[in-house]
Formats: sequence, structure tokens, C-alpha cells
Amino acid sequence: MPEQTEQEPEHDPEAPSRRRWPAVVGIVAGLAVLAGVVTVATDPSLLTGSSTPTPAPSAPATPPGGMHDQERPTEVGELDPASRSDTEAAVRNGWRLTDHDEFDGAALDRTRWSPYTGETTGGNGRHLAENISVRNGELVLTSRGRTSAGLAWRGGQQYGRWEIRAKTNPAVGYGDVALLWPDAEDWPEGGELNFMEIPKPQRNETHTIVHYGEDNSQVGKTVRGDFTQWHTYAVEWLPDRVVFYIDGAEVFRTTDPEQIPPRSMHLAMQQDIGPYGDDWIPAPDATTPDSLDFQVDWVRIYAP
Repeated sequence: MPEQTEQEPEHDPEAPSRRRWPAVVGIVAGLAVLAGVVTVATDPSLLTGSSTPTPAPSAPATPPGGMHDQERPTEVGELDPASRSDTEAAVRNGWRLTDHDEFDGAALDRTRWSPYTGETTGGNGRHLAENISVRNGELVLTSRGRTSAGLAWRGGQQYGRWEIRAKTNPAVGYGDVALLWPDAEDWPEGGELNFMEIPKPQRNETHTIVHYGEDNSQVGKTVRGDFTQWHTYAVEWLPDRVVFYIDGAEVFRTTDPEQIPPRSMHLAMQQDIGPYGDDWIPAPDATTPDSLDFQVDWVRIYAP
């Protein structure tokens, strides 16, 4: 691939955000205050000191629907090192390539990618474009203290297949993620497909997770192995199924129509900063290095 020249985008996106919940709480609380004001204006007993005032409506203890935190899948599998293959899911299944980035240039191709701005998942830090680099044929996302990195593919599609070759490095306090995110930014109703999510410091588990529905329901599988080594991770999303692959082998599938994302999505990759979730990403500690890299050798996108 010829050397890419970095181009300035019109604007960089906010990071994919699971933090809609506080906004909903704020809206409900605001409506409750407004309801109280209206009651004062329309009930004279509240102005005359009557002993039997009409109480103002109160906000519900929890907004309707609820919102699940990140959940560790209960289904568990193991990678067999003896059967490990470098053959990609795309090669095994004959997928038709439509776009890709091999990261052979000297800088990030901004015609393909938009670095994130804004808070990391959980609000524990911020994504900075300066923490993204391309070197030695690899995309490198680096976390430093309370700053991290993430980027989104410019342009989404409804249905298709995505595959990456990546490796993670062990450290407390950071989690590496590759996912599909709804173009409409309507999470969780628009879905989320995490086809590589590695929160544990030892990097000995990856999770494949489908997020769906108004309450952020989740299904998926935990796969144990050594993810400090290079692996390929893929997701196939079609009208009747979502299938996840590691090193070309299928590891989880759902055909439940309720769990299939309803609208166009795009690829995103990022590092999250702990603490986040219940037994998910711990907080950085005294053993956490000054910087931590998430390395990606290539990204390939296939037609539905």
C-alpha cells in the first residue's frame, strides 16, 4: 500500500458512550422538579399553609426499563493452543473483501479513521488523538495514566463481516476492545457487538458479547487463552445471525431475532480505563506501567 498522507477531518467523533444512564436520571429528576413547581402554582393549599396539602408527584426510584452493567458471559470456552491456526475466518469462509487498512503508511489514514475525543467508558479518563500512532506496519493505541485512545471507521453498513489481527499487553487498569457500534448513536437499542473485549490484567480471557434491547441485555461467551499473542478476531453480522470467530474458528453464535442489531453499524477500537464494572476492569495500581499499547496489524471489512 502506498504511504498515506494524514488528512484533517471535518471533526472527530465522541467516543462510543455507555453513559446515557446518568442523563436519563437527570431528565427524570428535572421533570420531578418541574412537576413540583406546577403543583405549587395550581394548589392554593400549598400557599395558605393548609395541613392537608396535595403532595407533588415524586420521581420513580429507578427509571423504567433498568440498565444492566457490563456482564461477564456465563458460557465459557478454551482456546486449544495445539489447534491454533493463523488462517482467518474470511479465508476459511470465502468472504469478499470490500475495504481494509494494513497500516503500512507513516501516519493514520484520516480518510478511513476518526480518532475519538471525549471521556472513556465509565468516565475515568479521556481519549486523545495523540495516543494513536502507526509504526512498523501496526496501528498502536496507547494508554498513559488517565488518557487513552480510540478510533472509529469512517462509514458504516448494515450487515457484513469484520476481522482484525491484534495483540494486547498485560497490565492492571486498562481493557482492550474491538466492537461494532450503531451509526445512529442509539445505544443500547441500536445494539453493540463486542468481538474482542479483554479487561483482565493477565489478558487470559476475551469476551464476545451481543448487547441488545432497551435495557442493555447481553449474551455471549468468555474464551480463555493467551491473548498477549497475536490472534485474529472476527464478527459476521447478517439478517439472521451474529457469529464470532477467533483464529478462524467459530466461538459463539446467536440467531435470536431480538438480538440482531436493527440498523447500520461501524467498527471501533479503543482502550478503556478502570475501574469499570463489577469485576471487569480494575483501577490502575502501583504495578501499572507508564504506558500500555494495544497493537493492530490489520483491519479488513467484507461484504454481507
